[in-house]
Amino acid sequence: MHENDRTEAYLVEDRKNMTEPARVFLDRWLAGMGSALEQWRRSYLPADFPFDFTLDSLDALEPIVLARYPDPAAIDVEDNAEFTTGTVRYIGEVLLRVAPARWGYQDRAGDDLNPYNRTPVIRSNTPAEFTTGVFPEFYLRQLIRDRERGTLQKSATPLLAACRAAERADPPATRDAVPDWCEFFTLDEYRRFADEVDSALGSFGADGQDIDAGYVSLAAGDPDPEVHDFDLDGLAEQCRASDIEDWSTLCFSVIDDYVTGQPQRDWLTGVAFTQVEDLLEPWLADEPELLFEPGPDDGEQPFSIRLEDGRYLHFLATVSDLEDLPEVTTFVPNSAVRAWDIPVEKLVQWGTRHL
Repeated sequence: MHENDRTEAYLVEDRKNMTEPARVFLDRWLAGMGSALEQWRRSYLPADFPFDFTLDSLDALEPIVLARYPDPAAIDVEDNAEFTTGTVRYIGEVLLRVAPARWGYQDRAGDDLNPYNRTPVIRSNTPAEFTTGVFPEFYLRQLIRDRERGTLQKSATPLLAACRAAERADPPATRDAVPDWCEFFTLDEYRRFADEVDSALGSFGADGQDIDAGYVSLAAGDPDPEVHDFDLDGLAEQCRASDIEDWSTLCFSVIDDYVTGQPQRDWLTGVAFTQVEDLLEPWLADEPELLFEPGPDDGEQPFSIRLEDGRYLHFLATVSDLEDLPEVTTFVPNSAVRAWDIPVEKLVQWGTRHL
């Protein structure tokens, strides 16, 4: 079957289970795709932008996005709505050219709290047991939050993994039992969960691990990442409580947060200085440590200040006792220092005394 025919067949099947508002939205979304993208291109992209719907063009798009959105709140500003919608369209159209997939529309019950309810989605052209949904808006928000280059390209990983899994389905998967630690899964659910975890791990070069023991090995921490055991039982419970199409996004989000130390930075920002003082260690460098492109005053950036000798003072915090997470060392972000509400000069004095 030609891929266009395959996509049409999946779209016809999708429509059988869609609400009427969802069908109306998707029809309008697809009918206006070409003209909307051209208008977006003329209005917001430089003349030399490689408008060729390749993964490399997503790399070229990222600095434009980051310049448009200085912080996560900017994506919800009404003046940015047209740019946001065009960016979601373009990311999705790139994905359609990278993997066998089609547009869909997530439309749940009105009281559903899923943040991607009533959101355009790209679904893999695979049998139902392998179907994976990728929300372009999720990766857009991930880029704006973490400001890590290469984020938009990662949106293709779950779709490609779903297609590979479907291709490997004959002969059937060799897993024949569900481990005790996640016995709430059916065997098919466990196989799907294992595939989604492996796909997410692949974004960090850690795929190919056996998850039957209930954990995987992942490098986390700054400035020198260390390999820790990441327990999967909590993630499995979150997936079991979520729609199966959301498992791909959920697995990537949780594993990405773990690798980048997001829970530790959030904890540091939410407690008083007296609670972290014993966890801190000053750290010197010839240049300020920067995790991404925006200015050093961004809240997620590691705090740093230039000393009289020209070196830059940072702070490391070894955070422990977070539920289901090992002890991980991370840079103290600007957001934490601001939340502590202590004069910077006093913090510097504290740091220089403990060098």
